[in-house]
Amino acid sequence: MKKLLMFLAVVFTASAFAQSQEVVYESIYLIPEKANEMKLIEGVKKHNDKFHSEGRSTASLYNVLIGRRSGQYVWLLGPMELSDYDAMPDEVHMLDWQKNIRNNVSSESVQLGKLNWEASYSPPSWGSPKYLLHRTIKINRKYGSYEKVLEAVTKIGKVLAQINAPNPRRVYESIFANENGENITLVYPFKSFTRFNDGNGLPANFQSEYEKVNGLGSFRRDVWDVLSEFSDGFSDEVLQLVN
Repeated sequence: MKKLLMFLAVVFTASAFAQSQEVVYESIYLIPEKANEMKLIEGVKKHNDKFHSEGRSTASLYNVLIGRRSGQYVWLLGPMELSDYDAMPDEVHMLDWQKNIRNNVSSESVQLGKLNWEASYSPPSWGSPKYLLHRTIKINRKYGSYEKVLEAVTKIGKVLAQINAPNPRRVYESIFANENGENITLVYPFKSFTRFNDGNGLPANFQSEYEKVNGLGSFRRDVWDVLSEFSDGFSDEVLQLVN
């Protein structure tokens, strides 16, 4: 999955949903026309204020600070359900999108991601994040790779819950397959870059905590060996909330 969504003050409104409820986000990656970048930011705000200010149609704008798509923007819509996607915007809505957004970008690409509740970890109260780390796993083409990787990610989520880890970690699955195998994205919110003094995503000393729960050597067996065999690594992007 080429980044989701993920992310984001609005991402954590999903915590209010029952964990059996379907939660889907639409992410639209926008490449700005550099001469019109401020017009794009202003245009997104106008469009969101008019059409996406509340409920399941809430939308936010993020800037990609770090990663291969640095300089792009992500327009994030949700949390919603797949059935909401059947109600396509009307002509007035699309004309406003054209005027305020599409006229100020050179291209746009769309992804849909679904929250995996079982694999995710969401403390009951955390606050609104300013930044999001999106870590996308590149799943290889071996038979059963997707299931193996998802199982490893889910085991990590269960241990995060058992140790009452301080920070959330959301897991999103692409609804439509990506040709590069980027179909699972981990979303880590954070409030300050100083967090990375002690780790890059998971809590400091997480491996030892994992092995207290699952036994000596279990982290390598359950996580590193699985990711080594069934994935081609991962890539990171850092997003910053704009509006």
